[in-house]
Amino acid sequence: MIGQLTGNQERKLAVSILGIVAVLLLALVIIPVWSANADYSLQIKHLQTRLQSLQSRAVADAALRPRYLQLLRSHAASGHHLKSDTEAVAAAELQGIMNTISTRNSTQILTTQILPTTGEGGFIRVALKVRVRGPLEGIVQSIYDIEANQTFLFLDKLSLRDGARRRIRGTAEINQFDVDFDLIAYMPKPT
Repeated sequence: MIGQLTGNQERKLAVSILGIVAVLLLALVIIPVWSANADYSLQIKHLQTRLQSLQSRAVADAALRPRYLQLLRSHAASGHHLKSDTEAVAAAELQGIMNTISTRNSTQILTTQILPTTGEGGFIRVALKVRVRGPLEGIVQSIYDIEANQTFLFLDKLSLRDGARRRIRGTAEINQFDVDFDLIAYMPKPT
C-alpha cells in the first residue's frame, strides 16, 4: 500500500510519522524531566529557606552565648544544687544533708536507699528513699528543714505512720512516728 502512494502523499505520511515520534518523545522524555526539574526547584527553595533560618539562629546563638555562659557560672555559684562531680558522691552528699537534719531535730534515720539517677534537662536527679523515726515535732521540723534548705531538696511519696509508744524515764510517754519519703536533689550535668 505504501508503494502505491504518490510523492506528495509519501511526504505527508513521513511528516505525520515524524510528528507522532516527536509527540511520543515529548511525552516519554521531556515532560518527566521538566516535572523532575520543577520538583527539584521547589526542594531547593525549601532548603534555602531552611538554611536562612538556621543561619539566623546561629547568629542569635553567637550573640546569646556569652550571656548563657555567664548564667551557667552564676547558677554554679548559687549553691542551690548538689556540689558533687559524680552521681555516687552526690548521693553521699545528699545522705549527709539528711543526716545533719535528722540529728538536729532528734529523729533517727532507720534506712536510706540510693535510687537510680536520671537526667532531667541540664541536671541529674539524685534521689534517696528514706525512713525516719521520731517524735511528731521532730518529724515536722525535719520536713520544714528539708523544704527550707539552701540546697533545693524535694520530698516525694511522703507517708507517715504511727509508731510504737515508748516510755522515757519512767512515766512519760513519747509517741514515735515512722516517716517514709523520697528525698530528691539535683546536680548539674558535667559539661
